[in-house]
Amino acid sequence: MPVPVLHRGLGPFPDLARVADQLRRLSDDLDRIARGEHPGSSDLQEAPLLMEWKVCLAPVPHLTGIVLGHPYIPDGHTCHTSQLFTFDPTTGYARTWSRFYRLLPRPAPGGAQ
Repeated sequence: MPVPVLHRGLGPFPDLARVADQLRRLSDDLDRIARGEHPGSSDLQEAPLLMEWKVCLAPVPHLTGIVLGHPYIPDGHTCHTSQLFTFDPTTGYARTWSRFYRLLPRPAPGGAQ
């Protein structure tokens, strides 16, 4: 989540406009998922792939794992996502503050498939 920024004067405030745009995209995605319209392959086409992922609860709910195809994190590095808003490990996606992630299926406990 973005850090609140004090704005002085009459504006414009382009940083605030970018936050508003990101909130609209997140809200639209959550509305679609709430209606049962899960993201399809076209929605996830550019989404980074998260492998060996796990849910972490602090300081906010987020995922960690090995990432491929992230715009800022090199392939094979550990990723700590932004705040997690919703995810469906069965369908294989997560929606965080900043983007969708494709989730590689996790191995069953004990290594059974």
